[in-house]
Amino acid sequence: MQRGFNDETGGHGGDLSRALRRWNPGVELLDFSSNINPCGPPSGLLDHLRRELDRITAYPVPQARELRDSLAGYLGVPVSRLLLGNGATELIHLLTLWRRPRKVIVPAPSFSEYRRAACLAGAEVEEFPLLPGEEFALLSPCINMESGDLVVFCNPNNPTGQLYSRRTLLKLAETVRAKGAELLLDESFIPLSGGEEESLRHREDGGLWIVISLTKLWSLPGLRLGCLIGPEEDIGELTRWGDPWRVNSLAQAAGLYCLEQKDFLKKSLALIEKERSYLKKCLRESGHFKVFDGVANYLLLQGLDSSFDAVDLQAYLAKLGLLIRRADNFSSLDKTFFRIAVLRRHDNLRLLRGIDNWFEEGCPVSGQENRKGGGR
Repeated sequence: MQRGFNDETGGHGGDLSRALRRWNPGVELLDFSSNINPCGPPSGLLDHLRRELDRITAYPVPQARELRDSLAGYLGVPVSRLLLGNGATELIHLLTLWRRPRKVIVPAPSFSEYRRAACLAGAEVEEFPLLPGEEFALLSPCINMESGDLVVFCNPNNPTGQLYSRRTLLKLAETVRAKGAELLLDESFIPLSGGEEESLRHREDGGLWIVISLTKLWSLPGLRLGCLIGPEEDIGELTRWGDPWRVNSLAQAAGLYCLEQKDFLKKSLALIEKERSYLKKCLRESGHFKVFDGVANYLLLQGLDSSFDAVDLQAYLAKLGLLIRRADNFSSLDKTFFRIAVLRRHDNLRLLRGIDNWFEEGCPVSGQENRKGGGR
């Protein structure tokens, strides 16, 4: 187990209660550790949900029928190929547990839930390199692939933010299908990258699955909402035999409301693009970091000095009320890597000032517990 790995969360960001207990900053934490839409939920959603609170006294609409129908139209896919769930992570676990692959072939580095879901399903896990700043070697996930395996690919990848072309992924899908394996594409960050043309969700190939996080898109991490797109017959079986109340009533109400906000995504993309470019420029000009060319609502950084330790930076910033995501518990990354979310300008300026102060103070070490790996 790598240092700092949290068995409860798999090392994910966004664990604000744990961060508050650990660092006790005395101020509200500004969360750069989780990659949620920086615009927050669409305007008026909270008031809408207050009016919907009485829904919790009745069972949710089974299979989120109205939301599923509306979402199918929004995504441009047949409703018969769409399953809604309690966030993308739940659907990744559901699919892996249901298919029970012999082996799950996952990118490294990438989202830890692919490995966690595979281990829970009793599958062997094999990694293929998807390193930041490097070209994707198409054959690397296919070398040891056999019939019955599941290959996972994240586009844009998390934590690198790199977006891969539709042409590349079509070639991967063809190779996977020819081997008798299945392919799960995690397109959770395509809506927030402006790369819709690279999506494969409209393909109706056998053995091709697409998962999308609506939690990320609409900033609903506390409600949880995601969808799985797959072959009609298989989605039908999951619908018949799966939990009919997977999506709670308030999440359904939130999803229907968000789908009606036609300009929300356009405004979100404009903000993300502007602030991502600003952060890239400032952080590169600081001379302290390599900033990778991600296209999503987060950035992966690497300290240029080999002695740089993101654990120390995280602790220093947390005491100022700024929470970043150290990345040494992503497979293939080390202590010199960390990830930040793209937020609004005034928030980004706070982060930049905090980082500048850390270097000006001589990069103070946060304490011996960090060196020993304790308490994390």
